[in-house]
Amino acid sequence: MELIEAIKGRRSIREYKDTPVPRELIEEIIEAGTWAPSAKNGQQWRFTVYTGAAKKGLTDAFRGALDVFIEKHGFEESGSATWSCGVMEQAPVVIMVWNAGEEGWDSEVHSVAAAIQNMLLRAFDLGLGSLWIADVFYAPEALTKYAGVPWKMVAAVAVGYTDIEGRVPPKKGVHEVATFLE
Repeated sequence: MELIEAIKGRRSIREYKDTPVPRELIEEIIEAGTWAPSAKNGQQWRFTVYTGAAKKGLTDAFRGALDVFIEKHGFEESGSATWSCGVMEQAPVVIMVWNAGEEGWDSEVHSVAAAIQNMLLRAFDLGLGSLWIADVFYAPEALTKYAGVPWKMVAAVAVGYTDIEGRVPPKKGVHEVATFLE
């Protein structure tokens, strides 16, 4: 597969088969993440892979925190977080992505985001669907406590086999997003 095919072909997938994903493929996805550029070569990314009972515990913690959030703020204020939790429950694999950087630079978060993009592209290349989930920020304390890690949460990535085609969202052309100065 050509790189441009992966860039243009990858889609956000929100429905998964219950087929387990071999650990070797998850390791390949994470390895692709580790090849991302990082600020001052800090390699700030860290990953926690959840499957089976551990994933159920994670999503139960997420759903419980969302229930508290919704009770306090209302369903509309929780955006798509409840739905995202359902995606995490359905996907056979959820990878929590963390920033272990200690400097507090914005570029640390950029580095981790680059790792996530590499992971999404590699998952697609391996025939897997994936979804970058930021809705975990409705429950950062609960998810970090469940994980038992000292790092800053960045996102979750759902991974699994899918038999649906992701929709192709409209994309703006270069002339709409770039200014060329001479």
